Amino acid sequence: MPDPPEVPNAPSQRDPDLQPATQSDVRSLRRWLLVTAVWAVAATAVALIALLTQDDTAEKESRSVSERVTRLERSLNSRLETIEEDTSSVAQREDVTKLAQRLSRVEDASAKAQRDARDLQSSVDDLETRVDELEASADGGGDTGAGGDRQGEP
Repeated sequence: MPDPPEVPNAPSQRDPDLQPATQSDVRSLRRWLLVTAVWAVAATAVALIALLTQDDTAEKESRSVSERVTRLERSLNSRLETIEEDTSSVAQREDVTKLAQRLSRVEDASAKAQRDARDLQSSVDDLETRVDELEASADGGGDTGAGGDRQGEP
C-alpha cells in the first residue's frame, strides 16, 4: 500500500513538541509549578529571616557604636575638666607681672641693704680705729700734749 499523501500543515507524528498535551503532562506541569512555588516561598522566608537578622545585627552594631561614642565622650570630658582645673591653678599673666614687680622691689631693697651694710662696716672700722687711738693715748698718759685736747674731739 502506498503511503498516504502528506498534508503540508498537519502535525507530524514524530515531533513531540507538536503533539497535544496529555492529562499526565498537565499533572506533571502542575506538580513542577507547585514545587517551584514552594521553593519561591522558602526563598522568600530565608530572605526575610536574613533581612530581619541583618536589621538586628545592624541595630546591635549601632548600639555598640553609640555606647563607644558615649564612653569616648565621657573620657574626653573628664580629661578636659582635668586640664581646665590644671590651667586654672596656673598663674595668670597679671599674677606673673605682679610677681616680677615684687621681685624687682626685693632686689632693689637687697642692693640698698648691701650698700648700707658696707657703709656701716666702714663706720664701724672708723670707730674701732678711733677707739684704738683713744686707748693708746689713755695708756700713754698724755705724752703728746695734744692728746688731752683730742679726747674731747670726736
